[in-house]
Amino acid sequence: MAEPLLEVKDMKVHFKTDDGIVKAVDGVSYSIQPGETLGIVGESGSGKTTLARCIAGLHRSFTGEIALRDVVMPPGARARDREMRQELQYVFQSPYSSLNPRKTIGQIIEQPVRLFFDLDHRQAHERVVSTLERVRLSESVMPRYPHELSGGERQRVAIARALAAEPAVLICDEVTSALDVSVQAAIVDLIAQLQREMDLGLVFVTHNLALIRTIAEEVSVMSAGRIVESGKVEDVLRSPQNAYTKALLADTPTMETALAAAGA
Repeated sequence: MAEPLLEVKDMKVHFKTDDGIVKAVDGVSYSIQPGETLGIVGESGSGKTTLARCIAGLHRSFTGEIALRDVVMPPGARARDREMRQELQYVFQSPYSSLNPRKTIGQIIEQPVRLFFDLDHRQAHERVVSTLERVRLSESVMPRYPHELSGGERQRVAIARALAAEPAVLICDEVTSALDVSVQAAIVDLIAQLQREMDLGLVFVTHNLALIRTIAEEVSVMSAGRIVESGKVEDVLRSPQNAYTKALLADTPTMETALAAAGA
């Protein structure tokens, strides 16, 4: 078997509180291959976002190892070299707070282009336009500001900003939870298509099991900082073995049901 694109080994994140030690992530290990999508599912407080932030270098206080192409990465993003930062990109939960309101859409997308590639002005402009087109946005949005766009359009911009770096691994952290139900399916479909087109390793973090079926091949279910069940998506959803997974499935409406309830 080929070496993993991304591998997490025995990651632990423990917080000290007045009530004792909280095990936010408690001995999690997994790996993904190039072009593979792993869904990480769990309720709020399960540890899934803490895990994702550690991988991205946004949270430094952990033990264990994170390896990219079999090279162990330092804990914090600032300690990682340029190539590591380029190859691993993160899309945040809220498209309303993750984009700089004082920059135009063109400036937002151009920032990683300028950071990671030695391009002249014309080449950088062409790269920004082509990246926007990848997420189904036109060149006409470049002079606009984030507040002038809808939530779904802003999230497309956030995805474009990550893709502009031409990463090998994309981490999507609850990227649909701040969006209307009618927009969620379109964003998930877009990410799935981009993953196939760019052969990305994708870590898709969500509390919504209904979304996992449409985008991931493998799923890991987290509870209280631990992976309580993992396997092929269809196997886990069709025949869950863990009581927590069964409860999540019972409480999660299908995408079709959610759209019907929203009147879409």
